[in-house]
Amino acid sequence: MNIRRFVLLVLVFLLGAAPTGHARDVRIATWNLGWHLSQAEAKDWIRDCGQPFALNPTTGLFEPSTTGATKSGWELKWGRNAKIKWDIAVKPPCDVYHANFKIVPVTEAAYQKRAQQLQDFIRTNLDPDIITFQEVSGALAVREVLPNDGADYEICSFDTFKVQRLAIAWKKNLGVGSDCAVVAPLSLPDLAAADQVRPGLSLTLQIDGKPLRVMTVHLKSSCVSPLEDRGKLDGGGDACPILQKQVHPLENWLEASSAGMPVILMGDFNRNLSHEKNSIPNSAVRSDGSDPVSSLPPGVLVRSLYGEVNDGAPGSSALAHLEPECPVNPVAKQLCERSKRELFDQEALKPLTKADSLGCRNPVGLDQMLVSTSLTVADPAIKVAIGRFGGTRPAGQGHSDPLLAISDHCPSKATLRF
Repeated sequence: MNIRRFVLLVLVFLLGAAPTGHARDVRIATWNLGWHLSQAEAKDWIRDCGQPFALNPTTGLFEPSTTGATKSGWELKWGRNAKIKWDIAVKPPCDVYHANFKIVPVTEAAYQKRAQQLQDFIRTNLDPDIITFQEVSGALAVREVLPNDGADYEICSFDTFKVQRLAIAWKKNLGVGSDCAVVAPLSLPDLAAADQVRPGLSLTLQIDGKPLRVMTVHLKSSCVSPLEDRGKLDGGGDACPILQKQVHPLENWLEASSAGMPVILMGDFNRNLSHEKNSIPNSAVRSDGSDPVSSLPPGVLVRSLYGEVNDGAPGSSALAHLEPECPVNPVAKQLCERSKRELFDQEALKPLTKADSLGCRNPVGLDQMLVSTSLTVADPAIKVAIGRFGGTRPAGQGHSDPLLAISDHCPSKATLRF
């Protein structure tokens, strides 16, 4: 056998014996876009908010009217249980955008500009392979704010339940997606329709032939931290008992979905998981002190969502909590680290909300990223500053349209090696 043929045979052998798989870096992100609508839906919403309303003395509600003392929807007093004939399950309230504590009326041109700013921001600052969205009305609303109008992405979403929906977008070159499904148990379907909360949304991806499960959530609001009285998960009030009911549907999904594949779970938890981790020991995860690995005894309440859901049993369900850093400036970095252990009021968080810092009204503590411990984190999680894009400015002299905040949340991102 000549030398040349021998070398060729050795190369064929080595190439054939080499592993076919390879590591791939996957950029992940999550972002609550704050009552985000498609352009067509926004047009109808703007029209409805601009119509005249008058107080109906019989019902005690402000209702659409062309007679009597009228005000536009932009001038009414909104809020939970507002005295207005308006279904916020179907369309956002008219007070989404504020400046100087006053509602800013929205125009179609302003909403279009906001969409373009979101596109530019996502392309420049995130460029995600996988991104989960909360508070979006559906696939079209997401496609309109993805780079290149979403041409490079596939989108999993839905158009049922209430208008604050969820979506998962992933780059087409990442792999094939399947099993796009609403996780209805998280909506608590046993409650009356008006009291039901947001479901989850899950998807299975095949990345280089390897499966990955992704879920995004937007859990019940106003039960944020165990460090505050109204945030005790086993306490009273209206919100915490609802969040308590979402714990086990979430754990059930995790245990079933993590069998045979890694999991990414991220979104707006409306819960400060760092506070739970740092203040509630394993022996106090439940009100009776029982081990969270065991079945929950009747009548026993959960004190730590994180401790109960992420109990590590079965082993495949164990998650790593990616706690984000805030590298925008030294002050932000320090405040973010302290906020993982301390309870800050809105005044203390103000330095983070400024345009030269993170810029968003809800900077820390709500949005969470968790991944299976079998996955390697290539780049740590960070909060991405939106800066001046987090503020709304009303129309005025020289600009007939307002400038709208792109969101009241800042996105979080990280890189996994898959």
